[in-house]
Amino acid sequence: MYKGTTPTIKFILPTAFDLGNINEIYVTLATMSGKVITTKTGDDLDVGDHSVGVYLDQEETLALPKGRIAVQLNWTYEDEGKTKRACSPVISIAVKGNLLEEVLS
Repeated sequence: MYKGTTPTIKFILPTAFDLGNINEIYVTLATMSGKVITTKTGDDLDVGDHSVGVYLDQEETLALPKGRIAVQLNWTYEDEGKTKRACSPVISIAVKGNLLEEVLS
């Protein structure tokens, strides 16, 4: 992704995965050393039958460090009356510079 752009990061889940059991979903972006940059949840996410998308605005991508960032999906769900938690693998995304690193209207 390029700084200043407005991408949607999309997680595609296995078709056997049931999003109906999920209580909350979180998408976290962090530096490669693990320092959290932002976490999105609720209305910040576009949840489909087998996918979760998170939109980033210009300000958010401009604030990302150049290089690589880590992204992970976490969720909670009910199982036999207990709240449980699961997560996706951490993925790495390249963040590239932009010659015009400012918010455009």
